[in-house]
Amino acid sequence: MYSLRLACPREEIDRLSAELWEAGTVAIYETDLPSNEVLLMAGFDADEQRAMLVQRFAAYSPDWRQEPAIDWTAQTRAAWPARLVGDRLFLAPPWCNDPTPPGRFRLIHNPGLACGTGEHPCTQLALAALEKHIHPAATVTDIGTGSGILAIAALRLGAASAIGVDPDEAALSTARENFSLNALPPLLAAGSADCLAAETSDLTVANINATVLLSLFDHLLRITKRHGRLILTGFTEPESPRFLKLLPGAEVSTLAEWCCVTATLS
Repeated sequence: MYSLRLACPREEIDRLSAELWEAGTVAIYETDLPSNEVLLMAGFDADEQRAMLVQRFAAYSPDWRQEPAIDWTAQTRAAWPARLVGDRLFLAPPWCNDPTPPGRFRLIHNPGLACGTGEHPCTQLALAALEKHIHPAATVTDIGTGSGILAIAALRLGAASAIGVDPDEAALSTARENFSLNALPPLLAAGSADCLAAETSDLTVANINATVLLSLFDHLLRITKRHGRLILTGFTEPESPRFLKLLPGAEVSTLAEWCCVTATLS
């Protein structure tokens, strides 16, 4: 058994984890470092990929080691415990047998599928905003759905329907599996906001980086109904003025250095 150890900023955990899963890791374990970074340790069965992986992740001080026998499954499960999110959600991996706390909805999510684990501050900000603004008749559109976690949460919180849209077929495959874990029929589409009809969404949510959000902004407005809501996250506080200029009066929430804006469209 071999391991690749990477030191990375916390905000890059999701992206690097996704790349490691794609590279064939059998498990991922993470732990905090004194430098305020995170140590990602990914397990591999063979040594053949060593040179490629060390080169691919050269920016993260890669350390390739031969390890003694490690129970990678136990390590991974210990690294991804269930967690409370907001006031009404209980984010639980499939192996968690803990009962759902009273007054909360269980959202099953497999962190081993990557593409968004629920750990990133922006995902938590978006979940909290959905929790606040979902109503029973709402139609929800999740642009850049990734793992599908936001669309699944919208349904758990009582939305009438929720569609996840993503241009990446691998992400849609992950989302389908997460919908299945939650015993929900997947409503997913390959593409982006420009493939959707106008005014089809009561609530549109997008957790993408600032550059992509700004490039899609007109389409996000177009697909959202008049008096509907737009929830945008995936950007830092210094980037937020660009969105507040476009959406004056929007609600702002923050976690760590990350930001989420929620606007009601006139």
